[in-house]
Amino acid sequence: MDRPPFRFFQRDEGANEARWILFVAFFAILANIPFWVASRTVGLVCTGYVCLEYAAVGLLALFIPRFVSAILLFLAIGVDLLSSASQSYYLSPFECLSNLGSVHELSTSRLHTLETVVVLALIATAIAALFPSRKIRGKFRKRAAIAFVALPFAFLLFDGASVILKTGRVPNPFKPMTPMDAASIGYFKNPRLSRLPSMHLVHSQVMFSRLGGHVNAAEIDTSFIAGASADAERAAGLYATARPQALPNLVLIVVESWGLAKDTSLRSALAAPYLRADLQARYEVSQGTVPFYGSTIAAEARELCESKMGFHILDASAKELQHCLPQRLASLGYHDIAVHGMDGNMFRRFGWYSNIGFKEYFFRDQFEQQGLPDCAGAFTGTCDAAIAKMIGLRLQNKSTNPNFIYWVTLNSHLPVPLPPQLANPAQCSFASPELNQASLCSWFQLVSNVQDSIVQLASADFSRPTIFAIVGDHAPPFSDPVLRDEFSDTEVPYFLLVPRPPNKSR
Repeated sequence: MDRPPFRFFQRDEGANEARWILFVAFFAILANIPFWVASRTVGLVCTGYVCLEYAAVGLLALFIPRFVSAILLFLAIGVDLLSSASQSYYLSPFECLSNLGSVHELSTSRLHTLETVVVLALIATAIAALFPSRKIRGKFRKRAAIAFVALPFAFLLFDGASVILKTGRVPNPFKPMTPMDAASIGYFKNPRLSRLPSMHLVHSQVMFSRLGGHVNAAEIDTSFIAGASADAERAAGLYATARPQALPNLVLIVVESWGLAKDTSLRSALAAPYLRADLQARYEVSQGTVPFYGSTIAAEARELCESKMGFHILDASAKELQHCLPQRLASLGYHDIAVHGMDGNMFRRFGWYSNIGFKEYFFRDQFEQQGLPDCAGAFTGTCDAAIAKMIGLRLQNKSTNPNFIYWVTLNSHLPVPLPPQLANPAQCSFASPELNQASLCSWFQLVSNVQDSIVQLASADFSRPTIFAIVGDHAPPFSDPVLRDEFSDTEVPYFLLVPRPPNKSR
């Protein structure tokens, strides 16, 4: 027996009601799941909980073929992740894309996490492709369209009101997050409820270019930026004419993610190893800050060439690099050595280290052959403490010519393991309650471990006087905006250790 038409109508009304609500919920909320997972597990900075561009794709999906909307959603998720990675690690969007080949250098756990994020993105794409959007007709399609317009407007209005009430300033929704834009939502703390990754990508690329992230070859001579290495050169008296036998060794160390802390107790704790009485009895210890922009590669260009060429250093010719530190020191009789605990193919260091003038280099493969241990982290590589001991042995060997040793540390790269695998980790006792977080403590312990290793290295007896310059590359890229704001976004610290004359006491 046939059912009454009224019951069929009710059933169809209920199905359509559920269908458009699920459709809006998916594109406005659930499609964010891959980003949320990446933010929590990979350590990407979260510039807002909900991507408004997914809602825009949902609006289009009401009127275009499903496979097209699925492709648009997949691209939107990719742009979202790229935008966050760019902001997290001080890289321009172009630099992120050009270095995708380095992803395989990540630790196994992080690779598995990225695989999970990719799978979730593909699942979201499949849902968008299979969802029966064409069955959302009439008033239900109208409701969905209104929701896709009203929800982003409501999110932006909430963000603006929250920031105005807290800071008294009107935020620009098209610019990347700033600590001043931070607003609390319950116990959550994030810059905004919503995010616009495409706008952020364009803004990031433009701003990075203005800061010097993409310097043309013709502009290199005018793209000067001060580095700690310049002070080390002056301290060594390298501008004076001297026989190689009379010149000191020079050790330049770029410490991964060592930023300038705003909190005085944290800054003092990180400086403590260099203020030890026994070290200051042997060295004249000075400290200061230098400007930074961009990632570790930009810091390498700053310290080796005093240039803002950034990632151009990977492709620069030997002629463009002839005035950089390794070439200048080689002309004075120095033997140039580069050291890094990762594979030499990471950021193509094996190639451009040779171009810039290093005659000898040690990477993870060589350290493994020597029996040096690995340390777990964002990138699994040779332990910094073990590398410090190797450098010490090298400096103890007598040689006719002085050594220039350039070392980029590794183990404090974020995201850091919780807790770090250290035999005697430093105690985390900071004055500010906001700093008592596990990720900051682990970062502090890893940086302190490097600093202690450097002090032990500097305390050894060498075949000739040795100058040490220790400098940070960039601020630690914490995903938590509260922790990120605890460090200067324009300067990094450095220490300079210059041997005291034998007859000069402190």
